[in-house]
Amino acid sequence: MSTTETNQGALSAFDEATNTVCIGTTETGAALYAGTASKNWCIGDVPHVSCYVIALVTDAVLRHFSNKHQHDPVALNCFYMHKTSVGPFVVSIENLKISKKGYCLVKASLLQKEGEPCLTNADQFNSEGYKEKVHVIFTMGNFDSEEGINYMHEPYRAPNKSAMTPFKHTFMGEYIGGYVDRSTMGKDHLSMGKPEFHQALHFRDGRNIDFKCIPYFCDFFVTPPMLLGWDYLGGPVWCPTMQLEVLFKRRPIGKEVLTSIVAPHIINGRFDCSGGIWDTNGELVALTRHQCLVVPWSRNSKGIKPKPRF
Repeated sequence: MSTTETNQGALSAFDEATNTVCIGTTETGAALYAGTASKNWCIGDVPHVSCYVIALVTDAVLRHFSNKHQHDPVALNCFYMHKTSVGPFVVSIENLKISKKGYCLVKASLLQKEGEPCLTNADQFNSEGYKEKVHVIFTMGNFDSEEGINYMHEPYRAPNKSAMTPFKHTFMGEYIGGYVDRSTMGKDHLSMGKPEFHQALHFRDGRNIDFKCIPYFCDFFVTPPMLLGWDYLGGPVWCPTMQLEVLFKRRPIGKEVLTSIVAPHIINGRFDCSGGIWDTNGELVALTRHQCLVVPWSRNSKGIKPKPRF
């Protein structure tokens, strides 16, 4: 299942905002899933791209594979082509490699067309005029059928929650709660810290952790270069993601994750950051790597005053 109930039994706000519905198959064999990008999950004028938008696509792919042997995501590689808009979208899923019991590869594209209502049937879909906003390659498998050697050489370690204090994120803080290790931050948003961010995250409505939210949490952080401070950066900045990779290691459990992300290289305004997600037992759930840009805040939202992220 790609939807989760809260402690109170109601559908989680995250699932309400990321729900997709299968509307059929095109003549070329692509499976179509329709949904609506919510205005409630925006930063500035744009849906919280890397994390929220990838959750929309992941929901469709998990639904597509829910009755197949390969119902576990093993990896995803995501490329952001254009800004996603609030409103209806279609996720088109095309087979690249199929297998009865081995790994499968599919391409999942989030498509939008200006003025197009939310579709209810694949017969309504006409590719003309649609723009690909997000392009994702998924590797799907089955963790129960995997076997082979295990060896750890200087593995990534989970951050220490005992070093963290309560923290409310400026964006999406009404939905996501957490704790942060403030030792990497400057004394305020103007002064210099270190480009690394360590935290614990949970859904405020008690939603369980699952595969769909892992890519979301892989990009839910104060972007490490922002911790260098506005004085060094020349003012408020926005860090759009060009490319995102997630490597899943095991099925997530529980209601909280620990995450760590570090940006070792910032060259010509382009940077890489990488890290991982662990459950509360310190078991590695996923690794992630991003390629991003550092650009002025005005590139994301004109006329909206930026808020310090910490």
